[in-house]
Amino acid sequence: MIKIMASNPILPGIGLCDPHVRIYNDRAYLYATHDKGPDYKGFVMDDWWIWSSPDLVHWKHECTIRPEETYYGKPDASCWAVDEMERNGKHYFYFSRGPRDIGVMVADSPVGPWCDPLGKPLLAHGSVDTEIRDPGLFKDDDGECYIVFGTYKFYIARLNADMISLAETPRLITIRNPEGPYGKDKTDDKPYLHKRDGIYYLSWGCYYGMSDSVYGDYDCKGSIIFDADVDPVLRYQHKPINHDRHGSFFEWRGQWYFICNEMGITQNSHFRDSSIAYVHYRASGEIAPLRITREGVTLPS
Repeated sequence: MIKIMASNPILPGIGLCDPHVRIYNDRAYLYATHDKGPDYKGFVMDDWWIWSSPDLVHWKHECTIRPEETYYGKPDASCWAVDEMERNGKHYFYFSRGPRDIGVMVADSPVGPWCDPLGKPLLAHGSVDTEIRDPGLFKDDDGECYIVFGTYKFYIARLNADMISLAETPRLITIRNPEGPYGKDKTDDKPYLHKRDGIYYLSWGCYYGMSDSVYGDYDCKGSIIFDADVDPVLRYQHKPINHDRHGSFFEWRGQWYFICNEMGITQNSHFRDSSIAYVHYRASGEIAPLRITREGVTLPS
């Protein structure tokens, strides 16, 4: 059988970025932001997108969510990073209103229709000493769900069963020996949590730490993306290879993947694509460096 591969970047040239993938009923659902176009000098993002795929190769646009449908109540060009989580048969879509606050919407399916149950932010500006943006959702083995968020300082809070309220005051996450694309002692934005074989992984772009507790402390292990492992066509000319790798880890049919921002084709930090790579773990639990190829990935049978 000939395997059809998903070339990187996936869905090129449309501004699909900040990707998070969730698997429901053996189908991938991609929740993403949307850079408006290549001619803008800043982050102009008018809406959010949901796509789906049966194989990581062929993608279908399922839904566009507009800020008018949320507590914003009007158009807004700061529709920043998102994530999604299912619990008890309902689906919850978490979104950033620029760097100011985080809201939530609810639906009966992974693609909506969505409604705003709160009519206000879930996490409001000024509630902690970091920008309130870039939500990452995590469901633990016991079914409890958590939200992580922040820039350079990351906070975590357990959610109530209703998924639209916090069960606790957000806690600051300690990261030992942190580093990020700007050097030592400084992380980045876009935190994300996943778990494998009892180990919790907190990532920020393509950097990560490991812990035996969801709350940490996390031991920083460095980057998983290096120039030598990226196809030359996908290398940045004006930014480090590990710059702005917002993304998420996901498992499907026994294989782990990482999907992240890609600027190798556009060479434009305000009009980004997304690429997918296989993820492999060492015996220690550490993540081996990723290979990001033009060929991309395919789904195991």
